[in-house]
Amino acid sequence: MNKENLLHIENLSVWIGERNLLKNVSLAVASGEIHILMGPNGSGKSSLAYAVLGHPEYPVHSGLIRFKGEDILHYSPEERAKKGLFLALQEPPEVGGVSMGTFLTTIRSTDAGADSDSGVRHALPKLGLEESFLRRFLNEGFSGGEKKKSEMLQLVVRRPQLAILDEIDSGVDVDSLDALVELIRECAGRGTGILLISHSSELCQRLKPDRTHILIDGTIAASGGNELAERVLREGYGNFSKSAV
Repeated sequence: MNKENLLHIENLSVWIGERNLLKNVSLAVASGEIHILMGPNGSGKSSLAYAVLGHPEYPVHSGLIRFKGEDILHYSPEERAKKGLFLALQEPPEVGGVSMGTFLTTIRSTDAGADSDSGVRHALPKLGLEESFLRRFLNEGFSGGEKKKSEMLQLVVRRPQLAILDEIDSGVDVDSLDALVELIRECAGRGTGILLISHSSELCQRLKPDRTHILIDGTIAASGGNELAERVLREGYGNFSKSAV
């Protein structure tokens, strides 16, 4: 069965002032595929996520970003989200006065493709959360792991066509990591393309992604399978060349 090509990034370069954050980055994610993007701190992983979602502080200097074959560079972040893109932030903001439950209900009312309430009821126990979690204000006073679980609940409800998850496993305990892996696989099984940014070789080994990419100094240094995560675990990033494989 041929998978629909969702995200196609070609020769993408991003500059902020004199800093060249991304240098001719190319990769593609199809529907139902899971890709992991790994690399040391400051290599440009989050910059790539922001550029794809249209963050105004990460302007594209050159290259293409296509979603389902359409050039989306001229679309605002809100328009890209409406078209089916989703970003789970590395540091989600706190929103006082808006409960998790109200926020998820708002997502359902504004997104025609959103899941019913059953999706949250399914995800809550998997993530080790009580229903009282839905009465808490969005990310306010949440631990790092709780913020990541909040992002996963939003992903479950949104059911986007493409999800970029920026260090969704950060601060999450071992049991919850297994739940994240299961929920990510379920999303991919429904056709969502996943681009997951992570430092964790363990997550990569558990998730068994379709593709693994190593980003070094703003350049894709290598792309392959689980063997790349295993190599990172053995050697670190120092031995990866800056020429794509």
